[in-house]
Amino acid sequence: MARIDRDMSAWWSLLAAPAGAVATTLIGVFAGSAVSRRAQDRHWVREQVAATCARVLRESSGVLVSLSEAESGRPSSIPQGVVHGTGIDWRPWNEALSMVNLVADKAIAEAAHTLDEEIWRLHAKVRRGLTPEENWFVLRARVESAQNNFIVTARRRLSLAGDPLERFSGRPAPDDPIWTS
Repeated sequence: MARIDRDMSAWWSLLAAPAGAVATTLIGVFAGSAVSRRAQDRHWVREQVAATCARVLRESSGVLVSLSEAESGRPSSIPQGVVHGTGIDWRPWNEALSMVNLVADKAIAEAAHTLDEEIWRLHAKVRRGLTPEENWFVLRARVESAQNNFIVTARRRLSLAGDPLERFSGRPAPDDPIWTS
């Protein structure tokens, strides 16, 4: 009986080291896989948010240009105060907002919603025609300010540097002599 115990003990000693190595390897593989998967998921989400933010900026700029064209092209036969359609295709803008709601964090989504609100306000004024007291540059500046706020928020969330920008455009100020010469 002592010999059987000694043989079993030797047998278990021979199996313990390889079994431990296999278990350690499997644990390492599963842990590495989980860490890698999480890193890939974070990278994918970050790319989706960045692409969505770029789309919001592209589409909001397109809507702003369309509103400018609608205002400058408003027929003089339609008096101010009479609502006139702008003919703007809102689908791309609404799709961009939906994507923000889907993939972006709360701060980015709220900045996009603020931008959307300013676009709505400007659109309502363009549809009814600007009054003589309303200045296009001032109204446009509100939308641009919301765009700039969106950029600041997105950069804070996405940029590794995250440094604030001093300027958002190279366009001269509305009172610059370039516009009157």
